Amino acid sequence: MSIIKLIFGEIWFRKTHFALNLFAASFAVTLFVAGPTLINGYSRASSDRLTTMKEKFEEESKLYKDETRKIMLKLGFNLLILHKDTNMDDFWAEDYSAIDMPQDYVDRLANAKTLTLATHIVATLQSKIEWNDRKVLLKGFQKETPQPHKKKKKPMGHIVKPGHAYLGYRLGIGKKVGDKIQILGKEFTISQIFSEKGSKEDITIAVDLKDAQNLLNKEGKINQILALGCKCEGSLLPQVRKQLAEVLPETKITEQNSKAIARAEQRQLVDQQNEKILSETKDAHQEVEGTLRTLDAVTTPIVVIASAIWMALLALSNVRERRSEIGILRAVGLRSAKILSLFLGKATIIGLASGCIGFGLGYLIAILFGVNALEVASNYFNLSPQIFFYALIGAPLISIMASYLPALTALNQDPAIVLREE
Repeated sequence: MSIIKLIFGEIWFRKTHFALNLFAASFAVTLFVAGPTLINGYSRASSDRLTTMKEKFEEESKLYKDETRKIMLKLGFNLLILHKDTNMDDFWAEDYSAIDMPQDYVDRLANAKTLTLATHIVATLQSKIEWNDRKVLLKGFQKETPQPHKKKKKPMGHIVKPGHAYLGYRLGIGKKVGDKIQILGKEFTISQIFSEKGSKEDITIAVDLKDAQNLLNKEGKINQILALGCKCEGSLLPQVRKQLAEVLPETKITEQNSKAIARAEQRQLVDQQNEKILSETKDAHQEVEGTLRTLDAVTTPIVVIASAIWMALLALSNVRERRSEIGILRAVGLRSAKILSLFLGKATIIGLASGCIGFGLGYLIAILFGVNALEVASNYFNLSPQIFFYALIGAPLISIMASYLPALTALNQDPAIVLREE
């Protein structure tokens, strides 16, 4: 009888023993396959989730930053460029500089390619005047001077038509748009009345720069240049001053920090929140993945070793039960190698069968656990040829190793002694 027939005959005759070995080996392979499959699938899903979240946040950030930029523009200019000899104590007390500058300063700034940290440049002439028996602040605004080397943006500042005026809230009480008013003996039409600001803007009259120059007899003169810092952190002010000194050494610059800080904080808030959410999500995913890897690293070796011991004990029990049968086979001339092949062949079949069964079960368990417990889509769990190869090679090797020593022990016994004992 061929060895193959002997092996299958052995399996059929000892079905319970075969089933117990198959169960132990399949259980070990199932965990061996399920662990890496689950970890790899969860890792891919986490990576995609983080990438999707990052792309979503970047898109939302762009939209929010654009909206924030529009809102922050309403805060107005945050850089003030004055003559270098301006007394800042007097400036803050009077709200304007007493020292004038040539109007062409604004053109020199706008055309300076080295001035990269300031934009929205507007020339103004400001002074306090008597109007209707009260002291008010007259502001003349020139339309924003474009910077040819920079991308065109929506202009800032008041654009007042010649012969027209904007009134602060307090000055506009009792008046309406379209009314005629006299300013230093010249007639102007009210084009707009500002809402209440709760500041000195409520007692301000805004007119065109040329009108202000005519009213104050300061043709071609300005005393303040307004600008917006492209980067709003206060730490950049020294750099802005350095760039300004290269273009207009006769001037100095100051920053309205409250506006700059508000603008910077608003623009940075979205990014900080998104980065926090991404970081927390990434940490949570890494924690779950770390737990899965730890469980896999601890549980799988224990189960594999326990299964190997279980199979070895079953093999040893089988050999002891069949001592007399082995002794008879050897007594009638059956070689030890063929008997050993019977046991190891059976172990090989158990290993191959458990490798296939365990691989399928492990893959299925990984999907079920991943979908139901970790909320990972099933398409992230892929059949790994490498893991399948290890399962088909490893399971038979462990099965053979578990059966080899018990079988070898039986073969080394003298058949005459065994038969006499029986």
